[in-house]
Amino acid sequence: MKEMNRREFLTLTGAAVVALSLAGCGGGSSAPPAPPASESKELALFKAINEVWYEVNKETIHKPKLDICKSVVYCQEAADLAKFTASPFEDNDPEVDEEDYRKWNLPDPEFQEYKLREAEMIDGIRKKYGGGSYRGTAGVSNSTHDGMQLKQLYPSNPSEVRAFVRSLVGHGLASPHPEQWMIGLYCPTIKGKTYTVAVMVNFAPI
Repeated sequence: MKEMNRREFLTLTGAAVVALSLAGCGGGSSAPPAPPASESKELALFKAINEVWYEVNKETIHKPKLDICKSVVYCQEAADLAKFTASPFEDNDPEVDEEDYRKWNLPDPEFQEYKLREAEMIDGIRKKYGGGSYRGTAGVSNSTHDGMQLKQLYPSNPSEVRAFVRSLVGHGLASPHPEQWMIGLYCPTIKGKTYTVAVMVNFAPI
């Protein structure tokens, strides 16, 4: 199958205008690549997120004088980080496996190695997109080895997508350069349940 180039992918997802703005602000080398075609769950969710992103963001914004982020661009580095963050849950059986989360404890040496690698990947994002570019990881709690959790099931209908987007935008994303927001997604299916991990990035070259 012919691999989609970046323009074809962004046209498909309705984010072409955002990508052009990113290219103008940060140069072509800083623009994130398209996700692999094999990541169909991630691509489907990315499209669904962008369909409601502006509407949900507009509902939560409290600074009308600033421009509102209308859509997000896919960021492969953020997707790689999301995948790594979820890796312990794919590679190990949890101590608790409930409807809405999987809870697991890593032994201290493994946990420290895991957090070190996570920090290295975050640092890589900051080096490429700017010191303040990494804005957080959603859908997983991994700040301590005592009870790491996958917390976000894959949104299965429009209302769940909206709720997920609302959790991502918080109090609203508005800035002088709102076109620079990016996202990476990873949606592992574990024992019949599909979860979602999202990493938010804001292109910040300063």
